[in-house]
Amino acid sequence: MERIIVRDHIKDLIGNRKVLAALFHTFNFEPRFFENYVMPLFVPEKNFRDEIIHNKILWRHCAKEGIIPPVSVFCDYYAKDNTEAPSLAYDIHCIKLPASKGCITNFHPKHILILVEDDRQSQSLLFITGSGNLTANGWCDNHECFAFHEIKKTKIFPNKSTTNILQDYITEVGKLAGLKSFLPSEELIHLFLSYVDLKIPLFNSLQQSFQQFIEDNIFNRYEIIEVEIVSPYFSNDLILINYLKQKGIKTVKCLIPFLRSNEIQLEKETFGSLEKAGLIWGFWNDNKVMKEIRNQHSKIYRFYSKDKCFTVIGSVNFTNPAWALFSKKNNKANIESGVLYQEGSNVLRLLKPANLDMDQVTFIVKEDLENPLETSLFERKAPDLDFTIDWKNKTLLINANLGEMECRFDDLLNKKQISNSKAVEFLDAHAIRQLSKSCLIKVAVETGANLHIYTYYPNQLNVETKPLGFKVDANIIMKYWQFLDNDIEIAKITRALAEQGTDESGVYDDKKIEKKSLLNDMAAHFSSLTILEKFLFNEGLKTKKERIHQFANLQYYLLSENIDTVPFYINDIKLQSEQKNVQASFYWMVLQILCNSFYAQAEKWTFRNDIDPTSWKEFKKDIKSKNVELSSGASTLIDHIPGLKGKEKWIIDQLVAV
Repeated sequence: MERIIVRDHIKDLIGNRKVLAALFHTFNFEPRFFENYVMPLFVPEKNFRDEIIHNKILWRHCAKEGIIPPVSVFCDYYAKDNTEAPSLAYDIHCIKLPASKGCITNFHPKHILILVEDDRQSQSLLFITGSGNLTANGWCDNHECFAFHEIKKTKIFPNKSTTNILQDYITEVGKLAGLKSFLPSEELIHLFLSYVDLKIPLFNSLQQSFQQFIEDNIFNRYEIIEVEIVSPYFSNDLILINYLKQKGIKTVKCLIPFLRSNEIQLEKETFGSLEKAGLIWGFWNDNKVMKEIRNQHSKIYRFYSKDKCFTVIGSVNFTNPAWALFSKKNNKANIESGVLYQEGSNVLRLLKPANLDMDQVTFIVKEDLENPLETSLFERKAPDLDFTIDWKNKTLLINANLGEMECRFDDLLNKKQISNSKAVEFLDAHAIRQLSKSCLIKVAVETGANLHIYTYYPNQLNVETKPLGFKVDANIIMKYWQFLDNDIEIAKITRALAEQGTDESGVYDDKKIEKKSLLNDMAAHFSSLTILEKFLFNEGLKTKKERIHQFANLQYYLLSENIDTVPFYINDIKLQSEQKNVQASFYWMVLQILCNSFYAQAEKWTFRNDIDPTSWKEFKKDIKSKNVELSSGASTLIDHIPGLKGKEKWIIDQLVAV
């Protein structure tokens, strides 16, 4: 087995190929880690950095350029990060598995499927399965094991009436998540797989139990004399070890489930009873691995016959729920997965018998969601709720199927009760600010004297109009406008801003950014607005391709929220006006320039006939709406500007004439 850094290895596998789609299945999920460490793999041409604020700005530019492929993540609802929600526009679905009374079951597979374009005529699928979750621990800190395959097309024409095991698995996971059709990433990957005769021996517990899988592929064909097991978790009974011993296997070795220190994450009684039943506890054979200070999280099974070695790598712990077959009724099984390799018997053994000094170790019971021995420790009665935030329309769509359950928002919408139906809530400025910083939605359920808080990741529509959640001085925005379409200079400004505003803990603090007074820079503002106007309404576009690209610029600069866009700029000018840092007359003038020069021109853009009619209709509607919003804001200022009333029309006419 090769020692690798997962991210670097995937980066090398992708190489200079374009990523077309990515699909992930995971138990634990950390959005911030995924968005700043994993997703940059899919846009290698962009220089992502350690500062989150830098990456947040860069992702908006990627969206403008249309270079982010469709990405989907499926995770276990109860194992997701409950401190923050996704901030980017990828698909995220959190699955709650059915479980028999008294049981806890998990959506526990770890899959990575990345569809890449080899050239215009061919594609490949990077298929990765193993033990590591989409977390910092799973990709960076733990000892994990992954299996890598690159799948090529084997057919000229696709299968139309039959599907392979991986296609079926993708379909069934979607159904578990409540989907009625494929997500964009799933559709592309599923279509690719229809051109493939898949010959990889794959296991998943949606289609058979792990016990049946090893029966069919190993025990029914070969006499196994030795088994090696690497697993961090064990059931506290002897069912699985007895099964292996009944197969006549002489040697069953298992890695001692150490944590980073000399702690064994197992009850001492269970450790002893497994040993008494015939299990031989072992250390890693590789002394370098043994000395590494990492938590053991790999799941590996090795079956040795006289002349062959069979290795299963995947998500399957040495527990009863991991080995069982999933059932929609009376379910006692996790969703698990794995892949089988076959080699000669001369491979090096993974484990050696342990010479353990029992006085130097501590036995602990590390119960968590991956190793649930008691159902009472984990409350699994989350309300059946689905939320969608539409950032453009400032609404929250609620789809509730609560039955007799009663629940309310915990810290949103004045802790309003949630009705058992579909509903739309309009989000005020306070709610928008709150959700733009973290759109994690918390729901409270009171049962007697107990209060349970459940968290939800909302679906997000029109993310390009979502506020960035931080403030920047308008002077910095104007710096960007001096270098429109100059990616190198824009990157330098963003990098300097991120470095200046990010503290040692990686948190962005806008108070650290140097601010300049606007009172002495009014001429600079009008000059910068003139530069932006000339850039956006360039009449010299000769080709349709240039005009379509410019339409994307109009959408981006006039309607979306990013550090160099008009909505972001005007928010700061408004704030400065409210704080009396700039005169109301200056704010009014800026609004009139935007309404009568920018948005009025955009509504009648010269090259509109080159744009898809549906896209143009939606754009024109949004431009009108923004113009009305800004005009309304300007009207409220008139009474606060001495000498303006009665003269505003003349001033506006002069602005238009200029």
